[in-house]
Amino acid sequence: MESASKGGPAALAGVHGGDRVVRAGMQRIAVGGDLIVAVDGSKVASPFDLNILLNRKRPGDTVTLTVYRGGKKMELPVKLAERPGS
Repeated sequence: MESASKGGPAALAGVHGGDRVVRAGMQRIAVGGDLIVAVDGSKVASPFDLNILLNRKRPGDTVTLTVYRGGKKMELPVKLAERPGS
């Protein structure tokens, strides 16, 4: 899984990335952060879904992320920016 980049748009909007890393076989997974379940009301079931939805947007657009944090559902507006290395 991915985490919010420090200083990036998601982090600035209040999205919490994982606060610890666990191993599952040969894979390292960040856990303990927000779980993104929707972008502008469209369901997100995987990182692939998240990428598809965000690729339809442009830097400067604002999207609403629906996240779960510790069992609490939240809506967070995020103003998109260029991806690093783009």
